[in-house]
Amino acid sequence: MNLTGGWLTPAWQTVFWAVWLASLIPAVRGRAWRLLAVPARLNLWLAAITVVVTLWLIRSGIHPGLTLHLLGATVLSLMFGPHLAQLALYLVVALTTVLGMAGFDAYPANALLTGALPVWVSYAVLRSAERWLPPNVFVYIFVAGFLAGGVALAATAFGALGLHTVLGTYSYAYLAGNFLPFALLLAWGEAFITGMLVALMVVYYPGWISSFDDARYLHGR
Repeated sequence: MNLTGGWLTPAWQTVFWAVWLASLIPAVRGRAWRLLAVPARLNLWLAAITVVVTLWLIRSGIHPGLTLHLLGATVLSLMFGPHLAQLALYLVVALTTVLGMAGFDAYPANALLTGALPVWVSYAVLRSAERWLPPNVFVYIFVAGFLAGGVALAATAFGALGLHTVLGTYSYAYLAGNFLPFALLLAWGEAFITGMLVALMVVYYPGWISSFDDARYLHGR
C-alpha cells in the first residue's frame, strides 16, 4: 500500500506535503508529548516503533505500490493516543522509505495513507464504543481492539484503491479484482493480532495502554 517513487506529479506532491504539514500541527501543539516525559514511556514508544517497522518489513507484493503488510496502527493508537501514534507511524514510514519500501517523493502521501488514516479511524471506533456501548472490558478488547484493527486496515485499503484510481497508476477494475480482496483478507489478520495483543496488555500490562481506564472498565467488577 506504499506508493513508489515517480508516480506523483509536482502538483500532487505539493498537495500531499501541505496536508502532511497541516496534520503535524495538532500533534505537535497538543499535550500528548507529556506521555513521553517519563523515560519508561519514551522507551516503550520507541520499542513499539521498532516492532512496527519489523512488521512492515514482512510484506507481500502484488505489484509496485500494492504491497500488503500489517499496520499496527490500532495498537499504537490505544497505547499512546492518536497524536503520538500518528507521529510514530510517520517515523515508521520514514524508516521504511529509507530502507527502500517506498519512494522519497511519495513520503507524505504514504504517511497520510498508512499512518494518519488508520490511526484516526481506530480512534473514531474507540470513541464510538465509549459513547454508545457499555463500559465493559470485553467491549474494549473486541470493539476498540479487534474490530478497530480490521476496520483501520480496510479503510487504508480503500484509501489506496481510491488514490491509485485518481492517480491513474492502476485501473479501478484491476484493483477491485486483484488488490482489494487480498487486502480485506489481511484486515482479518490485523483484527485478530490487534485483539490478541490488546487482550494480553489489558491483563498483564494495563499501564502500557493509555486509553484503558481502570475506573471505567473494571470499577465494581
